[in-house]
Amino acid sequence: RAVYVDDMTMQGMIYGALVQSPLAHARILHIDTSRARSLPGVKAVVTAEDAGRVPYGVSPARYDETVFCYDRVRHVGDDVAAVAAVDRETALEAASLVEVEYEELPAVFTPEEAMAEGAPQIHDKYPRNMCAEVHQEFGDVESAFKECDLIRTDTFINKRQDGAFLEPNGCIADYDRFGFLTLYTSTQVPHYVMRTVSMVLGVPIGKVRVKKPYVGGGFGPKAAANPMELSACLLSIKTGKPVKMNYSREQVFLFSRARHQFTHTLTTGVKKDGSILALTNECYLEGGAYASFGIATVYYAGSLLGAPYRLPNMRYDGYRVYTNKPACGAQRGHGGVAARAAWEQQLDVLAGELGMDPVEFRLKNSMSTG
Repeated sequence: RAVYVDDMTMQGMIYGALVQSPLAHARILHIDTSRARSLPGVKAVVTAEDAGRVPYGVSPARYDETVFCYDRVRHVGDDVAAVAAVDRETALEAASLVEVEYEELPAVFTPEEAMAEGAPQIHDKYPRNMCAEVHQEFGDVESAFKECDLIRTDTFINKRQDGAFLEPNGCIADYDRFGFLTLYTSTQVPHYVMRTVSMVLGVPIGKVRVKKPYVGGGFGPKAAANPMELSACLLSIKTGKPVKMNYSREQVFLFSRARHQFTHTLTTGVKKDGSILALTNECYLEGGAYASFGIATVYYAGSLLGAPYRLPNMRYDGYRVYTNKPACGAQRGHGGVAARAAWEQQLDVLAGELGMDPVEFRLKNSMSTG
């Protein structure tokens, strides 16, 4: 269902559509919007020249996105421009008339490719495409392994997952003649969106209002501002009319921001009686083209394994890597779910090798009240 408005009638509403990159990695040489602007029914065409270059994202430590790409695109579906027209069909036709000249660049699609010597850099200030890394240790892991009777190493790989909520992202932006901007949007985080809209578009935060209708599903991918919301707001400011925009299902997948692909290499050491003494966890997150929630996710991937078991010694090395895929972000317990599933499988195998019932093995190592 589309986002609806329950407390006002939108007079003169127009429709927006995005112009998105067909290439995974390319330099933008020129954007020609003349054919789109001349199409009857088109009300506005906006690019990075209109939106500016104010960076945004989830964590201020990794603001690496702009409303529209101005130097290069970093994944298929990256946003280059937006148009507004009298109806959806005209808006889509106008978007198809925006001509972009690209210089295709080499692309990387796995952490191994991205971290390789001489790999193309997706963001210039992050060598080896390393978005973030975390190194944590408590206890004395190496000494603990010397006391173990059984040590096992396994590597677990999960696949990317999309949130696939039934309602695609959708919004209506309304900028009135008094300079107040109201955004109705299918989001989990109206206050985050309000702050981002104000910061990026330069509208005083006291004049920005974000209203969240009932949202049946978000699961994390709707937990931050997206380019569609910012584009709708900008188009409404440019035209003085309410602007409605929706992602198609394909665009939901291209925006993504769902679960990362993880590669966990876990080494666990135990005693003959089943006591867990030590764990090392080396983890690589394939994060896509932008940071999104990745900084938090790479922490969670290592910091949540201890509970609910007594784990006296642990070392974690986590790496979140940029690739030329749509960005990963937060989805339902992001970081913790894949790690938990991996280690629990390894614990099942260890219990079998010790000749212990897997439930008894867990009860032996479980924390108790207090």
